Amino acid sequence: MKLKSLATSICTAILLSACGSSNDSTGGSSTLDDAIAAKYQGNWQAPGYALSMEIGADSVNVYRYTSDYCLHITEEIDVNTQDLERLVREADEAQQLEWYSGFGSADSQVPGIHFDQVIELPESCQNNVTSMLDGTTTSLDILELWDLYGQIFSEYYVDFDLNSVDWNQVLNDAGSELHSGSDAFSLFLAMEQTLVPLSDGHNYAQAQQDWSAKTLTKPTLIERLIEEFADANDLPYPIPDHLVTQDLVDDANAYIMAHLENQWELVADYAEDPSDIQTAANGHIRWFENQGLGYLFIGSMAGYADPDDYDELGYAEKTLSVVNATLNQALTDLQHVNGLIIDVRTNDGGHDFVSLAIANRFTDSSVHAYSKQARSGNSRTPLLDVFLEPHSGIRFTEPTVLLTSSSTVSAAEAFTLSMAQLPQVTLIGERSHGAFSDVMEWDLPNGFKAGLSNEYYLSPQGEWFEGQGVPVDAFVPFYTIEQREAEVDLGIETAFEILTN
Repeated sequence: MKLKSLATSICTAILLSACGSSNDSTGGSSTLDDAIAAKYQGNWQAPGYALSMEIGADSVNVYRYTSDYCLHITEEIDVNTQDLERLVREADEAQQLEWYSGFGSADSQVPGIHFDQVIELPESCQNNVTSMLDGTTTSLDILELWDLYGQIFSEYYVDFDLNSVDWNQVLNDAGSELHSGSDAFSLFLAMEQTLVPLSDGHNYAQAQQDWSAKTLTKPTLIERLIEEFADANDLPYPIPDHLVTQDLVDDANAYIMAHLENQWELVADYAEDPSDIQTAANGHIRWFENQGLGYLFIGSMAGYADPDDYDELGYAEKTLSVVNATLNQALTDLQHVNGLIIDVRTNDGGHDFVSLAIANRFTDSSVHAYSKQARSGNSRTPLLDVFLEPHSGIRFTEPTVLLTSSSTVSAAEAFTLSMAQLPQVTLIGERSHGAFSDVMEWDLPNGFKAGLSNEYYLSPQGEWFEGQGVPVDAFVPFYTIEQREAEVDLGIETAFEILTN
């Protein structure tokens, strides 16, 4: 998954940064010295991202909008230039700002959200503003909420043609029985129904009642294990809701956990001795050496720092510090191997800035990794190129195999796409999941949340792998029943063969 949730991150970043920011030690209102620099003041709009900012002399207001609706999601006062510059900076283009907080440290290569300076807020934010500031639900009725939800996807979802979806027809079918007196659960069920034909792992709906809906792009290892569990217990798959009990859930979870542990045990058996396996960074990075080859497991692109302990910029800096310190240790231990196996088969993503920080360890030159842009109406935002840049410390550029699977998701796919551009790297396994975009997250006025994909990630050659996943050089299925019975990891076996021939 991508942990870059745009609306939430913007609210959080401002709140953490601006809290107590005034230089007035008495806690009073800001002085002239605290004013936001004039170059930042004004109205700003981010095409393709449904975001508009109103920056005053000491205040920031942020809005999410569609053609007919506008949600006022953030209002902060006593903000000064120093506060603001932990969040935004001037972009390369004139009269543009880049919101870089949440996309890494100040010098990360990951592009942030670009805002154009505009004369006024979007029309809906002038005429139909719904306040989200007090955390309470609003007076929008069920049909208005349904209309807002439909507009969000209609105006910002990355590409309905990817799965030949007629969105208007989907909305008509799913919402046919909704009316102004419908309850929240009926609305949620209608939203859930719309997600199915899109088959996009970054789309979701959530409710404060612990309702959750999501449809994956393709089956992951966990979904395959659930299907195995159903078959082993003579249950239909998908398992119908009326058959689900707490005991069944507990048994299914135990089955999944046992097999996830077994999958790692198959990997660990390739170490000459269990004591050779080194583990760091909350278990997300592990490594060992065997017969002149190295193995490096990267289990996540997040989880290296606690986001509750920092603002977004501080969190990114701490995350990168942990990642770089761990890679220094791992690559120092593995610096004399003749080849390296990197395993991201169970990496379900996190942050692109982590993906690039890791990939930078495997190049000696600047390399075009991928490009990205967002849907903007019937067009797209300008293409932003992302490059790998050699890390200043220890690197590894000998022959490398990258193991991927359908459970390699999101930011791990950005890593896979980046590594695929390096001449010494061979991709082995299954195509990745095919869900690249950051998540555009909306907090709806009734307390629901909706998330959707709005971005294109393209290879340097212009290829778009959404819904398909990054292709591999050699297909090797991951953790099949046959491999388990033979007690082998065919991906590692294939990698050893490639690297030793």
